[in-house]
Amino acid sequence: MRKLQAEILQDEVVKKVFSWQEPNGWLGNSFHSDTGAETGIRLLAEKGVERSHPVLVSALQVLEDNPTLAYGGIGLPGRVLDDSRFGGAHLIRACVAAYTGLEDRPFILEQVSNTIEVFKKAVQVQSVEDLYEIYRAKKVFRKGIYWPCIYHLRLLAFTHTWRTAENQSLVGEVLRKLVAFSPIPPILFRYRSQLVAPASFGMENFNPDMNTLGDNLWMVWFHRMEVVARLGVIAPIPELRSQVEALQDMLLAGDGLFTKPLSHNYFQRWSAYSGLMIEQDWKTAQRRVNDLTFRALLILHYASFLA
Repeated sequence: MRKLQAEILQDEVVKKVFSWQEPNGWLGNSFHSDTGAETGIRLLAEKGVERSHPVLVSALQVLEDNPTLAYGGIGLPGRVLDDSRFGGAHLIRACVAAYTGLEDRPFILEQVSNTIEVFKKAVQVQSVEDLYEIYRAKKVFRKGIYWPCIYHLRLLAFTHTWRTAENQSLVGEVLRKLVAFSPIPPILFRYRSQLVAPASFGMENFNPDMNTLGDNLWMVWFHRMEVVARLGVIAPIPELRSQVEALQDMLLAGDGLFTKPLSHNYFQRWSAYSGLMIEQDWKTAQRRVNDLTFRALLILHYASFLA
């Protein structure tokens, strides 16, 4: 493991993120941006940099000690969405720390608790039409509605303190609704006369036709399904289970490899939402196969499809 960590630290992308570090330990020039702390910490965690590395230790400490830094790159929407529990800056802040395996800090536990409360409200929604009303020809969430965004799912996926039998059942029921309501139309949050977009990346369709996905939607599918698999709720939901079974069939057809020739900027460009490439680039087909096979095996592992 020490040898592997030494190799990881020589990765050019890892070294590039390290170069973003400011004298006070902060990463990048903002938070919610392609070259900010959110993307940087997520990328280092995905690459396998240990949380004990000084760069991550410093960045996480600054993140914990300075809550207002999380508004960088988000501004007013981050505050508004936090206040309404639709997933604002402080949820994202907790989520970013959780990517590294950290979850025992009060600011993370608070957001985990808030997320469970969101799920308790969401499970009461009976139809997709109950979610919204029309305002200025746009769909906006009705007052009193709570509905999960991608960061709610991510936070639960990377934490464990919430995992009681009761909460697992609750999360499963909300996932059933996300599947049943799919495809879910874009819905905005109304703050006075201003419309704010919650983090709906990957939240539109939990039951897609995998035979018709374009390359960009494959990237979204991989990301969403890995997050859902980490929640531990796939087995009892037929539509999700069938998607993982289809993925398993694709690996079997490729002698254990994911060989579908996907290529889209979403896979290779790291941001708060996009980015799955761990290899240095996809200039060779083998590197692409390596990355996508790795992601496929992660999904099968967390979905308990692998012994």
